[in-house]
Amino acid sequence: MHTSGPSDRVAPPCYPARIAVTSSLAPEAPASTVPPARFPSLLRRLRPEEALFLVGFVPSSMVTIWANLSLAEQGEVPRRIRGALLRLIIAMLVAGLVPLIERNRARLANRASLSAAAEFLRTMLPFLLCIAVYTNLHDTVRFVNPHDVHAELVAIEDWLFGGQPVVWAERYITPARTEFFSLLYANFYLVAPSVVIVLWSMGRRRQSREALLGVIVCFYTGYLLYVIFPAAPPRLYLASLGMFKVTLRGGPIAGFQESLLEMMPYHASRAAFPSLHSAVSFVSLYYAWRYCRWFFPILLTFVLGLLVSTVYLRHHYVVDLFAGVFLLPWTIWVTPRFEAWWWRTADQRPPFR
Repeated sequence: MHTSGPSDRVAPPCYPARIAVTSSLAPEAPASTVPPARFPSLLRRLRPEEALFLVGFVPSSMVTIWANLSLAEQGEVPRRIRGALLRLIIAMLVAGLVPLIERNRARLANRASLSAAAEFLRTMLPFLLCIAVYTNLHDTVRFVNPHDVHAELVAIEDWLFGGQPVVWAERYITPARTEFFSLLYANFYLVAPSVVIVLWSMGRRRQSREALLGVIVCFYTGYLLYVIFPAAPPRLYLASLGMFKVTLRGGPIAGFQESLLEMMPYHASRAAFPSLHSAVSFVSLYYAWRYCRWFFPILLTFVLGLLVSTVYLRHHYVVDLFAGVFLLPWTIWVTPRFEAWWWRTADQRPPFR
């Protein structure tokens, strides 16, 4: 599909005859009396991963504010919900670093080390902001789509496995294992950007940005599916059915994670299906295999431990992990096409070319 570029907008297509007969003695009429739309132009100046943040952040922020107003009408605005507003403010301040870095690019050009640090920060900011969108959606999906599907996921697990794997895993629970798997679970936020960082450190900036965009596209696809298929994790839904007989107890790492989970209002989490722990991990493995194959077996070790931890710690059903794997071909297919389309309409050349 042809997308108009700057050269296509010399004159509106409905006035060719008027332009052809305009006398050189007559004052030249303005091309248009309507001021140009500035926001689309500014949007196109962003990198695609930065624009995705705006596309995800604006509606998720509206939902967060809506959730606050809804609870305020009920006379209940707990500390946990007010924390979501604080996260919004922090995310907006962090996002402001992008135009700040862009505005000072020429000034930083003469200071190589500072310029490199600023470029790395700008490259990684969309990932950090992507996580900010997740924190908004995690506990407010139910305000958009109240039709939960976790009962259907449980039925599928019963059909596939003759029971619930997360319940079956109870026989292996010990405090030491819980602490160990809590550590592996926490590694997700290192697994997700790991290939990006490795490639950057190798000086392969273009491939690093390509991997970053793939990871972010996968994240935002998962966020959309969270809204379409809202599902509470097993630790909430199966616990409400009284299916767990053993309590997960660990050490300081497990305790810290539990305190973070308790910040979710009214156990409102609806971010189980599909598993982005699975999806993003497999996307990272794909880029590791493609661009830094020596890193693949190292990353695979952590990914396998992470996936087992999501079931052991009752964060995901096994079908969530399967669904996450199916986001890999989608991400591989759509990411380069989305980026190619974006740069065709952008006012700047792609970085690191």
